[in-house]
Amino acid sequence: MATADIKSIIMPSSWNEYIGTVLSDSGHVSRSAIYGISDSRKWASSAGFDVTSDEVRSLVVGFADPSRLWKDGVHLGGRKYTCTRSESSLIVGRESADGNGCVIFRCCKCLVIGTHEGEAHPGGCYSVVTKLGEYLKEHGI
Repeated sequence: MATADIKSIIMPSSWNEYIGTVLSDSGHVSRSAIYGISDSRKWASSAGFDVTSDEVRSLVVGFADPSRLWKDGVHLGGRKYTCTRSESSLIVGRESADGNGCVIFRCCKCLVIGTHEGEAHPGGCYSVVTKLGEYLKEHGI
C-alpha cells in the first residue's frame, strides 16, 4: 500500500485498525497515533507509543503559531525532533543525530502522528500520514 491511493482500499472500522492496517502495515511508519484536538486524548496508538497531553497541546498550538516549534522543537513520546516544516495542517520534524523523523497531520477533530525510524523511508511516512489525514479531513473527522 506504500504508493496506493488511500481511497482505493476499504477503510477500517476502528481507530486501532487505522493504526495497524493503514499506517503500521505500510512499512513506512514505525510508530503512529491518533489524538483528539479538543481534549488531547488518545484515540489509538502503536504499542508503546505514548504521546503526552502536554505534547499534543503543544502541537495543536504549534499549528496556529509555529514559532515555538521552530525554537524548541517537536516533542513526541519523550523524543525531540527539529521542526523542518510547518503549515496549517502539517508539521514535519527530524532528529539530527540519526535521521529519524515525524509527520503530524491536523484533521478537523484529530491529529494523525507518524514516525519513521531505521529502514522506514521518510517520504513514505510523509505520504501515508498525509493521505490518511486528508481522507479523515474530507470526512469531517
